[in-house]
This record gives sequence, C-alpha cells and structure tokens, in this order.
Amino acid sequence: MESQESENYERLRGAFEGREAIYIEKRVVRVRVTNIRSTVGSRYIRADVEEVPAPNLPSVTPHGDQPRPHRWRIGAGFLTTFSENRWNMGYGGWSLVFAADVLNGFTNLAAEWPADLDPGERYRRAFDFLDGIPREPGQRVFPD
Repeated sequence: MESQESENYERLRGAFEGREAIYIEKRVVRVRVTNIRSTVGSRYIRADVEEVPAPNLPSVTPHGDQPRPHRWRIGAGFLTTFSENRWNMGYGGWSLVFAADVLNGFTNLAAEWPADLDPGERYRRAFDFLDGIPREPGQRVFPD
C-alpha cells in the first residue's frame, strides 16, 4: 500500500507545487502553494501557503506583526483527497481550487465587488461562485 501512497503523493505534489489557487477556509483568499511534503508512513501531508494579494479579496489575518504577503502552513491527514484541479483536507477545514479558469474567473468577479462589502457577504458570494463549479471525482492520497 505504501507504494500507492507514494505514487499519489508524487502526483499531488507534481500537480500543485508552486501553483496559485483559491484557498477556502473561514474566508476565501488567492494563494500560492509551495513546499508540499509528506512522510508517507505518517499518512500526513503538509504545505506552505502564501497569500497572493488580489483586488477586493480580504487579506488573511496575520500572526503577530508578520509582514505581507502572509504565509502559513497547512496539513492534512489520511482523509485528504485530490483531483486534477482540487485538493481538500478531507474532513472539513480547508480546500484549494487550482483550475486556471476558476482562479481567474473568481479573481475577476471579486475585483468588481465594492471595497466596503461586508466580509460575510464576500464569503457568501465566493461560495455561490465556487458552488457553481463542477466537482471532479477525487481520490484519497492515503487509500485504505
């Protein structure tokens, strides 16, 4: 089974390393994903995420006095899934959408929002847009 896990991990890393995505967790932010790594035996995968500022998309909340762009780490365990254009934590939490048409379409849509748009309304509009995107069948990185 470890060889299948290794193969899945390498496919995920090859597909998403260094790419921009829409990051969804409590808010919606444009990001770049780097340093994807895993110890396959641990059934856990990590990555670094860096905010890519975009018009009318709120910045993430920094930790302390961290300068922009903001950076943080994400991780996911044995339920994490991926497809050609998505990576999901697998049990709630964060999701990443990498499809270029979605990334550009969403960024263009957000640029049209009023600068004073309520954060809750931004989130609702973001989800309305993303809900309209067909979901690809996913697979678990660490199958049973």
